[in-house]
Amino acid sequence: MIRPFAAVTLVLAFSLHAGCGGGGPQLKKEDRQKIRETVARYESASWQVRRSAVKELASYKIREVEETLIKALNDSHTLVRTEALDSLEKTENKKARRQIRALAEYEQNNSVRWRAIGVLRGFRDPRDAVVFAKGLSSDDWLLREESVKGLLSIEDFAIKYVSVPYVLQALDDPSINVKVAAIEHLSVRDERIYRALAAMLDDEVTTKHTLLRALLKGLHGYKLDGLTRKRATSLLLHQNAEIRVLALRLLKRDRELVKNDD
Repeated sequence: MIRPFAAVTLVLAFSLHAGCGGGGPQLKKEDRQKIRETVARYESASWQVRRSAVKELASYKIREVEETLIKALNDSHTLVRTEALDSLEKTENKKARRQIRALAEYEQNNSVRWRAIGVLRGFRDPRDAVVFAKGLSSDDWLLREESVKGLLSIEDFAIKYVSVPYVLQALDDPSINVKVAAIEHLSVRDERIYRALAAMLDDEVTTKHTLLRALLKGLHGYKLDGLTRKRATSLLLHQNAEIRVLALRLLKRDRELVKNDD
């Protein structure tokens, strides 16, 4: 009986010899041999050896190698799986993307799921919006942070506006990191979002510089209500120079918007 890795190696050798799948990149003889050896190494009982093999295979952007990387997404060791995710972050392989989507949605190990959501974010596929929305309900703030980034990275016009309730959920998150991620990746203007941002600009936030900076940038471009304008004006005396500058820019833009309406 031919062992599984031997069968894979035989198929791989034939494909590479035939020219890498019809129109794929032509590889040197030594590269073909190295790929065969590396694929065989992935069958090692040592997770360190398997991880090393996956990392090496990532440099070869051909279909046959991706099959081994896809297999590694289901490896028994967490670090091998995350290495496989790293290796597939720019893949166009539909099978790989489906597997990455499944990990991002259902994976029980949070480290693997977090990395899968991050890789999925790079694809900017509107079909992944549901996965990101689901991630916002996770108990792990790192998953919620990556999920809101993923949701807001999708450039589809309809998804942007359907996502507003999820943006509001992120703005109300108990984690400052999730709030900041939502504000910094905003790509849609909406009155509901403005009200949420304005409500956050209170006395308590003045000592939370990272959040305050994000808020001042997020409010830029909105016409301010009286209370928010008053709070922004008070920040002109803030001890932090960058915050003073951001407050000034916000008020300047607000004056321009008010003038244009007159």
